[in-house]
Amino acid sequence: MPSHDLMPFLPKYLGHEWIDATLPNRLCSWLEQKQYGWVVDGQVDKSLAEELTRLANPDAWQWPDHLVLFVTDLHADADAFSASLVASGLFVRHGRQPDQIALAANAPVFEIIIGGDCLDKGPANLPLLRLIRQLIDQKIAVTLLSGNHDLRLQLAVNTLKTPDCTLNGHFLIRLGSKVMPLCVELLNEYPLTPDEQSRLPSETECLARLLPSDDWHLRFQQEATSHLTASQIHTELSRLESRKQRFFRAAKKAQLSMQEIFAALERWRQLFLEPSGEFHWFVRDQQLGCRRGSFVFLHAGCDDVMAKRLADEGLESLNEEFHKARHGDAFQLYFSALGNMLRTKYRSQDPLLSSASRQALHQTGIHAFVHGHRNLHHGQRITFRANMIHFECDATLNQVSRQEEGLSGVGAAVTLLHPSGWVVGISSDYAAAKCFKPEQLQVMTKHFL
Repeated sequence: MPSHDLMPFLPKYLGHEWIDATLPNRLCSWLEQKQYGWVVDGQVDKSLAEELTRLANPDAWQWPDHLVLFVTDLHADADAFSASLVASGLFVRHGRQPDQIALAANAPVFEIIIGGDCLDKGPANLPLLRLIRQLIDQKIAVTLLSGNHDLRLQLAVNTLKTPDCTLNGHFLIRLGSKVMPLCVELLNEYPLTPDEQSRLPSETECLARLLPSDDWHLRFQQEATSHLTASQIHTELSRLESRKQRFFRAAKKAQLSMQEIFAALERWRQLFLEPSGEFHWFVRDQQLGCRRGSFVFLHAGCDDVMAKRLADEGLESLNEEFHKARHGDAFQLYFSALGNMLRTKYRSQDPLLSSASRQALHQTGIHAFVHGHRNLHHGQRITFRANMIHFECDATLNQVSRQEEGLSGVGAAVTLLHPSGWVVGISSDYAAAKCFKPEQLQVMTKHFL
């Protein structure tokens, strides 16, 4: 039986002098940190208080049989990933470069779960992917989850094969400016050969391949009605025009022609989607989610449809369906219940996760979701959102976002799930490592009562 009484040790940060991140030097009880530790929303009822009372019993929980390191929303920042590995205490840095990292001596059995959104924003996509691959090649257990940014880019590239498709033809423009840094990166590292240059479509043809036609929005309104509500269609169309303008502004700033953007995306297709491509493993190995003990790891969240399927079928079936779907119809996947697990923020327009679903999940032993997607400025937090406990772990790691949002230094954050019955959130943006054990849910219970 796991011991729930002993506070876990603060990790020893090995080689921390090589990272520009201040890591916490003390431990604190997670749920006592009310400002940044936990957030409660949704309707309060008696059944909720009863559920929390039951979950405050540590014997109600199942824990992973090995240590789990959860890192998410790296957004093309290898430095942030390397610093997060140092924060776990299981890796040691040996130099200034992020790939100058090695497994610490006497490390226990562990697994790294990467919670999606490895791509976009920056500073650089390919070094991050190569660092992940370096760990895999060293036989370190790494589980890759898909994020909405990762999926959107793949679906956008897929739609280049069917330009101006009524439902799918806007997926590239939907990315807005986010795709441009990756285009520059790909063209710089993998320049076109003279033969490839000669076979490119003209500038006008490339523009037509990348953008929907002038009458696209009318066709979309008609065809999308069988898939989306009127409100969802309006939102999709209203966002698209602003993203189209950002796309062109970013292309101009990057000094990229439509031919060059088309060529960069074709290079991405070769590298990521062809079996011989350097990064084919990244797309091939991504999962929708995984379960360890009472915890389900996802990119964003869940709704009633998927909660029922989680309870009835388990994640293996859903992962198989996701893998097949991502090579099929882009629109159908992205706006499906499967896609919602990568997109939801539990907004009013998002599908509901009800108290009945919470009870169904609890009956199968699932008590919490661990995810990213909603970026935070003070490290990880626990929320009681949409009737379930959520460990929110997107701690704004990538350098581009940190600069835009006024955060200093390199981002570092790792969430540790110990077989002994603890969850520990470590972040460079919070002075203490936050420690959770089920008994702390009594704090929540008193709040509701």
